Amino acid sequence: MKNKFKDAAIRASQEAGSILMKNYTKNIKVNIKSDLYDASSVVTKADLESEEKIIEILKDEFPGFGIYGEESQGENMNSDYIWYVDPLDGTSNYSRHIPLFGVSIGLVHLGQPILGVLYFPALNLLVCAEEGKGCFANDELVQVSKRSFSESLYYAGGKFKNEQQLNAQIAEKCGLVKIVDSSSYELAQIAMGDAEIYYLDNVPHDVVAGVCIIREAGGMVTDESGNPWKIDSKKILVTNGACHQEIVDIIG
Repeated sequence: MKNKFKDAAIRASQEAGSILMKNYTKNIKVNIKSDLYDASSVVTKADLESEEKIIEILKDEFPGFGIYGEESQGENMNSDYIWYVDPLDGTSNYSRHIPLFGVSIGLVHLGQPILGVLYFPALNLLVCAEEGKGCFANDELVQVSKRSFSESLYYAGGKFKNEQQLNAQIAEKCGLVKIVDSSSYELAQIAMGDAEIYYLDNVPHDVVAGVCIIREAGGMVTDESGNPWKIDSKKILVTNGACHQEIVDIIG
């Protein structure tokens, strides 16, 4: 049955990705608005069309499942199975023609992620994982790195609601800090062994797919105190595992 889940999620992510690429044109002008063109309306259009396509596919395949989308919020949220969907993660990158944006689709069963699909159409990169079956990037098995805290790349959040998301304690002790502003891409990078740390407010539709992916790649996911991650956790800490406890000790 889980293969059916994965097949549907991959198909939905790829069809949504095609919609994103159709709208990913040089006509997007950031911070320039007129009666004829509004940059924000183009991004919103891509967001909405992508989410509509994903929900259409998932509802058709699994009509009784819950779905929580970034744009549409929740439906059938008392179901044992709930899809969490971000139809365009990395909107600021998308609007500025930075190709680090993607589609995130995760499936939760009784509160725990059992499937994650991340698709980055501009990179032709598909990262997916099923519970107990490992993590794959374009069909190649991948795992987290073994780098220490002092060697680690920390993906910090950017400016959100006028507050800086970077944690100074982590930044001071890690090896490298980058701000990409796309949770899906950042989590994929950790799963593929190219980064080691992600620490932000917990936004379920942004991270559910990534939680399954990280776990299956051998990484760790908790809250800031080192407790098991939950859908309603306030914070999410993701690492390669090797540096996890050190980070919990300084932020928990």
